[in-house]
Amino acid sequence: MLKVVCGAGNEDCESVKRLVYIYAKAGCKYFDLSAKKEILEAAKEAQALAGVEDLHYCVSVGIKGDPHINKAKINTSKCIKCGNCYRSCPNDAIYSSIIIDEKRCIGCGTCAKKCPTGSITMFEKDVNVKEILPYLVENGVEILELHIMGHDKKDLDYKWEVINECNPKYAAICIDRENFGNKEVLARIRNMIAHRKPYTTIVQADGIPMSGSDDTFKTTLQAVAMAEIIQNANLPVHIMLSGGTNSKTAELAKLCGINYWGIAIGSWARKVVKPYINSKDFWNCLDCQHSAIEAAKALVKASV
Repeated sequence: MLKVVCGAGNEDCESVKRLVYIYAKAGCKYFDLSAKKEILEAAKEAQALAGVEDLHYCVSVGIKGDPHINKAKINTSKCIKCGNCYRSCPNDAIYSSIIIDEKRCIGCGTCAKKCPTGSITMFEKDVNVKEILPYLVENGVEILELHIMGHDKKDLDYKWEVINECNPKYAAICIDRENFGNKEVLARIRNMIAHRKPYTTIVQADGIPMSGSDDTFKTTLQAVAMAEIIQNANLPVHIMLSGGTNSKTAELAKLCGINYWGIAIGSWARKVVKPYINSKDFWNCLDCQHSAIEAAKALVKASV
């Protein structure tokens, strides 16, 4: 099962609408969205246009310190307009080298890493989970996902409590090993699922978050390795692979004996349809839509 990650920080309604439309037509049934009312509405508009009834939605929020709630900003007084940020942004969120479209920024930090003058920094843009999550569940969202790659235990406990109070069909935990060792990863998960019913929790084993820039086994290796850690712990959870996932992930996971519930693909899923989805005439260009859907179908098929 493939879950297309439109981007936890992607607040651009039109790009989300096109992504959901393309992948819904290609056979994908699960979509990960930013926790915004207007983003869910855009996804449902795409679903109606695609003529598909049985789509399932997940929304993602993060704790303080997690990169998924970050946005980039540019100090224009230091910027030398070299264009490195503009050329490297995977979500086309930077214009004219000095203007960042905050709605399109997904917080990956690629632009900051490429900036030779340190003009780009990241800041956190959080949401009011107490206000937005109940609304989203009431309006059809089945999975609430918490990214916990931060050290703020108070924020983690508060947001996890809110998620549990919303009583979604599934609660999901997204975690990687960048800041934690294997023992701490498992300890966090065990603590969070202690009072939940078996197999009502999804653990999204994030290899290297937002790193799926190419389609190689090496890129997806850490996602599979992270899933193996969760699987070996014999926890009563569903395992979803993410973080560097691509068309090779399912094949490698099967070779390694990983019994995964699904694969979440964000960066690569967006990249394979990017040439078509950016067309200004997308909704009127049937050839453009057809090409995008065919590219998406190949990824959906590879992720079974």
